[in-house]
Amino acid sequence: MSEDGAGLVEQVDRLTKVIELALAPQLEAARRDLRSDPVDDAILTAASSDWKPAKKLRTEVEAKTGKKERTVQGRIGDLTARGFLEFKGAAKTLAYRTNSVVAG
Repeated sequence: MSEDGAGLVEQVDRLTKVIELALAPQLEAARRDLRSDPVDDAILTAASSDWKPAKKLRTEVEAKTGKKERTVQGRIGDLTARGFLEFKGAAKTLAYRTNSVVAG
């Protein structure tokens, strides 16, 4: 990465921290609300450390919560649409991870 690119990354990191600080009460309330649901909590916990393959994420959450595939898949879609989960890839390479800024 060029010096300009590294400087930009540092500026974005600082700006992110300032926004997190300014919105801390709102973010914490959203996290509490989100984590109060057992299925959402299981999804975010399972995807919190690194990119988790979609099938593995789904089966782990199904086993932990006792919910059916359709329910878990719908929740993953909802969390992704709301910005709590990030995704990369498609089909067999699809993977998810928790957006740490929003979901904690």
